Amino acid sequence: MKLLKTIAVMMILSSCAKKEVPEVPATFNDPNWIRIEIADGKEAHAVYGNIDDTLMVSTLTEIYQTTDKGKTWRKTKVNNQPIYGFLSVKDTVFALQSNGLLKNNLRMATFSQYFSLDKGFTWDWCSKYGISEQRFQEFATLYLENQLKIKLKENIEPFNKNSDPWSGYVLKSDIQIFKNGTSKILQVPFDNQINNLHVDKSGKLYVSAGRAIHDKKTGKYLSAEKSEAAIIYISKKNVSQLLD
Repeated sequence: MKLLKTIAVMMILSSCAKKEVPEVPATFNDPNWIRIEIADGKEAHAVYGNIDDTLMVSTLTEIYQTTDKGKTWRKTKVNNQPIYGFLSVKDTVFALQSNGLLKNNLRMATFSQYFSLDKGFTWDWCSKYGISEQRFQEFATLYLENQLKIKLKENIEPFNKNSDPWSGYVLKSDIQIFKNGTSKILQVPFDNQINNLHVDKSGKLYVSAGRAIHDKKTGKYLSAEKSEAAIIYISKKNVSQLLD
């Protein structure tokens, strides 16, 4: 009997030793932010709408929509690539498929082959109706009241001193806040790579992220979450309150 007990204890200890420590806590708990996920989405990119009504999110290869605060998701379109911005023009939403530099080194989300008239429930082709595909929107940049500007700051560490400033090691992106001629980096309680930004009508900030985890101090790639989910962090308060 003692031998059996010893073997049982050894088996328990062995199983504990083999259990891997997760890279991130099992649950995200923060007083100012919530986290929602789209299973198997891999990365979240452009966001449109709001979590309290209808929210639309572009993942690495698809567009999803939720009407129950992220409890369930409905796939509305397969893109085979990310969408870098949703451009709203009156009652029409255009999905912007390109992301590049234009004049004055301004990064833009451009070019839309398809559009939606019902907040992303269904999509149709621009060419089918002779609608122009040439659309432009400043990438991951938000303009709010009180002269507040929020912009995704992409950080690159050059390979060497002679490298092009836009080529090098990708570091963690920051959320840069501009107000009254000054700027600061918004501190957030997560270290995932940030891909895009959105703010809804109530002023809540949406931060699209992927599974890559970066070092808090250096911004360099550290590890990755085991989950393949697309991740969206949403502020519980108006974004202006996060600056206090």
